Amino acid sequence: MSMNWLQDFLPLMRCPDTHQPLRLATAADLQQHGLPTDQQALARQDGTRLFPMDQGIPILLPEEKP
Repeated sequence: MSMNWLQDFLPLMRCPDTHQPLRLATAADLQQHGLPTDQQALARQDGTRLFPMDQGIPILLPEEKP
């Protein structure tokens, strides 16, 4: 699936919890979070949380509160 649209919108996307900017997750980010390095995800700017992508669509759900 083409990711061209994501490059256009990524500068506008924010974490639903902290409102930090999001970026494409690197292989190191994925590995740090125990995910396969070929998975697509967005990472919070500080790298502490990843948002997986399903068929090229980011799943930007807030963290569940206890």
